[in-house]
Amino acid sequence: MDLDNFIKNSIKNPKQVGSKVFVYNGNGELVETYDAVELGKAYFSMSNDIFFDIYGFNFVPKGIWWERSKRAAGKM
Repeated sequence: MDLDNFIKNSIKNPKQVGSKVFVYNGNGELVETYDAVELGKAYFSMSNDIFFDIYGFNFVPKGIWWERSKRAAGKM
């Protein structure tokens, strides 16, 4: 695989904006959109390593979404 394909397909950068998480590839192109609570629920339900293996990026819910996600996962 050449470097351009690696950057485009292997690097994922999540940006949380309110209740949505937008995931961009290494070229800054939007590749996925998630609900912050649902993604946070997954975050609180598994280890960081498993989360990364499934989604391909690290994520921690921010602000009020942290508490809502933790409640949705049954951890509060």
